[in-house]
Amino acid sequence: MKDTNARQRTVEILLAIAEHPRRYSKKDFAERYGLSTDTIGDDFEFIRNAGMELKVDKEYRYYIANRQSYSKLASLLHFSTDDQIQLRKAIDLLPLSLREKEALATKLASLYDFRRLGYESLREPYLDKIDQLEVAKSAKKQVLLIGYRSSDSNSIRDRLVEPFFINPAEDTVQTFDVEKDTIRHFRISRADRVEVLNAVWKNESRHSNRLIDVFRIADNDQLMVHLRLKVGACNELTERFPASKRYIEKSSKPELFDFQAPVNKNFYGLTNFILGFYHFNQGIEIVSPDELRIHLRKVLQELKF
Repeated sequence: MKDTNARQRTVEILLAIAEHPRRYSKKDFAERYGLSTDTIGDDFEFIRNAGMELKVDKEYRYYIANRQSYSKLASLLHFSTDDQIQLRKAIDLLPLSLREKEALATKLASLYDFRRLGYESLREPYLDKIDQLEVAKSAKKQVLLIGYRSSDSNSIRDRLVEPFFINPAEDTVQTFDVEKDTIRHFRISRADRVEVLNAVWKNESRHSNRLIDVFRIADNDQLMVHLRLKVGACNELTERFPASKRYIEKSSKPELFDFQAPVNKNFYGLTNFILGFYHFNQGIEIVSPDELRIHLRKVLQELKF
């Protein structure tokens, strides 16, 4: 078993190779960490033993030769929840665009021990669905999301889609919905299983990744929200939406927490959280923006009892 520092270093090495293939040599990493090339070689061997195929070009710079299944990647490293949160916060500090940060976070998510993340649904059947989605994405094949349970339509039926962006950490897959003729995202956990079809993508030119907020809503038009939460509200938010943890810090005021994150402009998900929890003990203060206050007042006025 590798120690914690070695495991974190291995993640950083793998992320660097994934982000910049054919850029780094073994010597580059040895100099970066002040270690011998033999020690870095041990890290590479650990990665290979987990099922990742690392190769070198003619200048001995490394790259990942193939895309492995998430079930194999999940066995690579085992971080505590705190380790995962700290690594995600480190990504937020990088001088990258929001889209680049999310892409890097997705690569990191593929290395997590899913069971220790606290997602009860992330067990073998879930990993099988991710595997099938990855196969379809790599082969550019359409899939059926069998028995998809939709909250919007209150229905259970199959969905014919072209999956092009898979995010297990957020339990989402972004797709082109063939029936609706538009881009839509789906919750992976709401499908009974995934069936890869022989039919190839027919709408690749229309595929476009959208930013996904902590409430699992895909929308490139986002607003920064700042909430101040009491302990109960903070617990409720992080338990219902685990991705929110990386956007929460202790407030300067005792027993209060600040949640600051970009969310979809229509406040989907956030609206239900605030209105569903507020009446218990008024544990949520809206610091900004004013658009959120206006939106909530409008929703309350339109409610019929």
